[in-house]
Amino acid sequence: MIGDHRKRIVLIDDHLVVRQGLERLLNAGDEFVVCEEAGDAAEGLVMVRDMRPDAVIVDVGLPGPDGIELTKQLVSEFPNLIVLILSAHEEPEYAIRALHAGAMGYVVKSEAIDALRDALRKAFSGVTSFSLLEKRGRVV
Repeated sequence: MIGDHRKRIVLIDDHLVVRQGLERLLNAGDEFVVCEEAGDAAEGLVMVRDMRPDAVIVDVGLPGPDGIELTKQLVSEFPNLIVLILSAHEEPEYAIRALHAGAMGYVVKSEAIDALRDALRKAFSGVTSFSLLEKRGRVV
């Protein structure tokens, strides 16, 4: 990957098919590359420490420490790391918890891949992306 200008991403989701699908979709473009993937928080934390990616996409519903707890730990240990939460939950409480944990964005799994790409682009520009909250009239 010498000379590769794409932003390096670690995916942390307990569903293999989700990780594989996201990896293919993100790697298909010229902006992002998935450099590693993990199925739980402990494995993901080790990979982030080893790989030092530009961003991490974390499933909120991980077994053991959930994605919110992992986000808190990642942001504490790596203050400049971009963390996005990916979730099946459309309830605003989850997005609020993600925001308070330090995530730069919250993307619902029912949204198209473009929503995830847009959230990554915004995060790399220093802008949060919590469309679930914004759609419900909550200011982020």
